[in-house]
This record gives sequence, structure tokens and C-alpha cells, in this order.
Amino acid sequence: MTISGAMQTAITGLNGQSTAISYISDNVANANTTGYKKVESRFQTLITQSSAQANTHSPGGTINQPFFANNVQGSIQQVASTTSIAVVGNGFIPVSKKNGENAATGLPTFETTGYYTRVGDFNQNVDGYLVNSSGYFLRGWNVDPVTEVVDTSATTEVRVSNLLDAPVATSVVDYAANLPSNAVDPTTSTVPATLSTSSIQIFDALGNARTLDLQWTRIGTNSWTLEVGAAGSTGTTVAFGPVTVEFGGTVNGTTVSPGTISALGNSNGTATNGLTGSTAGAIDDDASFSFTLDYGSGPQAIKLDLGSYGNSIGTTQYAGDTLTLNDFSQNGVPQGNFKSLAIDNDGFVSVTFDNGNVKKFYQIPIVKFRDPTELDRVNGNAFVETPNSGAAVLVQPGSSGAGDYVSAAIEGSNVDIAEEFSKLIVAQRIYSANARIITASDDLLQETINIRR
Repeated sequence: MTISGAMQTAITGLNGQSTAISYISDNVANANTTGYKKVESRFQTLITQSSAQANTHSPGGTINQPFFANNVQGSIQQVASTTSIAVVGNGFIPVSKKNGENAATGLPTFETTGYYTRVGDFNQNVDGYLVNSSGYFLRGWNVDPVTEVVDTSATTEVRVSNLLDAPVATSVVDYAANLPSNAVDPTTSTVPATLSTSSIQIFDALGNARTLDLQWTRIGTNSWTLEVGAAGSTGTTVAFGPVTVEFGGTVNGTTVSPGTISALGNSNGTATNGLTGSTAGAIDDDASFSFTLDYGSGPQAIKLDLGSYGNSIGTTQYAGDTLTLNDFSQNGVPQGNFKSLAIDNDGFVSVTFDNGNVKKFYQIPIVKFRDPTELDRVNGNAFVETPNSGAAVLVQPGSSGAGDYVSAAIEGSNVDIAEEFSKLIVAQRIYSANARIITASDDLLQETINIRR
């Protein structure tokens, strides 16, 4: 190796360390950037000729190639925003980049290129889209809000514009109470003995609140009658029943526990004054009455569930002087207004309405790559796939080796300041050492020139 060759080798060392310092500078500058992934130096030797057999070696210097630590986890920080998510483990969040606006609708149009990020600080913009601080739009699978079935065939930009939740008419009323076996008329001290009315609010097809009244009357040792009142049905006060309800006895020849339901009036499918009891086929079969209302929006079928035949979970007749109500609930809801939006740990984008309903509209998949360190970086702390990274594979969070989402959180930079400063010191020293080699080579060249004097 010549003296000039030594100088050239030292110059490659200077270039390599200069590049290392630029990487360190970039890392330190982004130490507080959400989702930033650091760049590390990977030095490789350049050899022009080297042979152990010939006992020769002609070094050519070094080259510094970047290593993108895209698969190194950053710290997780909890935030107040319920639409922020952080990825723990492998994987990226699918996003889109806006490239214009639709002239007819005024809504954004998007590039066909797939973008991926770890910047999960999403917030809802004026058009209802979820956008992160870098301007990328969140993508997800569509979810049927009724069946909650996820359509994994394609992703689309997440846009929540469902500000109203349609009312749900009541179809099931659950009733569980203990009817006092000792009940008597307070005046005559005999039966029949009518108990205080049990009332519950139900909803019609338009979301209007209505009242349903249940009136129990003891007519014998184990016999009761039930009358259901529905004020306003078909424009007048309507009473269904009364029908009998028997406790104790047998169900299809099988003795039931004392105090549990054994028979409902007209359980053969024939209605009495609008109430039809369910068939007592066996113990634990459903014990319920069905009837139909009409509040002006068409027929509304309702099932009044009293529990089950021969089972103490539900309506019973045990000792007591007053009715003990354990459960009186219904499944209808009024119209709901938008209340809040959130992304949960499973990646579901859900809307909470003020009527208590929570509906899922999207699920955010996690995107995996065979080698995430080979992804290309673009502005806004996003990535695009390359031939070396492999194609994007979309999976549900937590499955197939993918990472998990953390709701109401963001991922910080994976830069360690102490580590970067340590590398900076080493780079400075090696840079100085290479500079000294250049100085020494220069002195040697000068001596060579001076030989002719």
C-alpha cells in the first residue's frame, strides 16, 4: 500500500464518520418525534485485493451504510385522546396520503400508494376522517354495526359521519320477581288479592317512550292472574289478559320445585285477550307471554319473559307479603346522538351514542412485513414497501405474530439520547484519528519529495 493509498483510506474513514455523525444528529433531533425510528451506522470494509495465500493485502478503506431500526420498539405514552393508538411489537398502521379533492363532494381523494406508519396520534377532522399529526389518513376494514362482521377484503379510509343512532323498538321485556305466597286482600284477608302495579318504560318504533304495566292478582293457593296494560296502543288504553299463571305442580308429568312456574294460561298457542303463553314442553323451557302492540307505526311484537318452567331463576312464588322485584328490563332504545369516538385495544373504531348504544364501524388491521428494516422512508414519518421488505400483509391485532394495539396511547421515538452521545464521542475520536493519518501521510509525502534535495 502506497502512502497516497493510506491517505485515500483515511479519507474514506473521515467520510464514514461524518456520515455517522449526521445519523446521530438526525436521531437526536427526532428524539421527541412521535413514532420516529432511529438510523444506525453499519461500517463495511472496502478491500481492493487481499490473499492469505499470496500474503498480500491492499485495503481500500470503509463505507458507512445506514441501518434503519424500524423494528425497534419505542416507549409507550398514555394520552387523553381516545382515538390515538400505539403499536406494541411488530407491525405498522395502514394510512393514506391525500392528493386532492373531489370537485363534486369536496371530500379528499387519495394516492393509490400504500403508506404505513407508527404515528398513531389520530384525531377526527372536519369531514369525519381520522388524521394523524403528519397528515396521513387512517385506513381500516369496514365492520357491519349490526352484526359486527368484519369485511377483511379491503381497507378504506376511516370516516365516521354517523351522528345519529336509529331507535330500536322494544321486542323483549325481562321480568323476574317473587310473588308473595301469603298475599291476601287487606280488607277481607282473603283472596283475590291484587298487588301494586309494576311499570316499565318501553320504546316504540319511532323511539317514543311508552309505559307497560303488569298487574298481578292472587286467586288461589298457587294460582295467579296477570294483566298487561299498554296505554296509548292503537290510540287508546289497552289491557291484555288477564291470564292464569300456575306455580308448583307438574310440567308434562314431571314435578317441578314448589314456588316455580308450572303452567301459563293458553300455552297451546291460542291467545286470550291478546296474551299467548309459551308451551311447557319440559322443565327449563322458556316461560313467556307474547303479545302485539301498535302505537301508530305498525304492529310491534313483544315477548314478556318470566323465566323458565320449574326454575327459580325468574318469576317465583315464595313466602312473603309484598312483591319483590328482582329484574324488570327491556331491549328498546330511543334515538341516540353522537357522544364520543374511540379506538380500542382490538383496533375497533366505535361510536358511543347518548342512548347507551356502542357501535363498531371499522377495525384497524396491523400490517406486517418480512423485513421491516428494508422499508423506504418518506416525509411525515411514514414508510412504503420495497422489494426487499416484502409485500404488506394485513392481519388482526395480536394474531399471526403481529403486534398489539394500545388504546389512548402513542409510541415515542426509539432514540436513546445517552446512547447517541456515546456514539458521538466515538465517532469524533475516530474522525480525529483518521485526520491524524492524513497528516502523517502528508508528512511522509513531504519527506519523499525532500529526498531529491
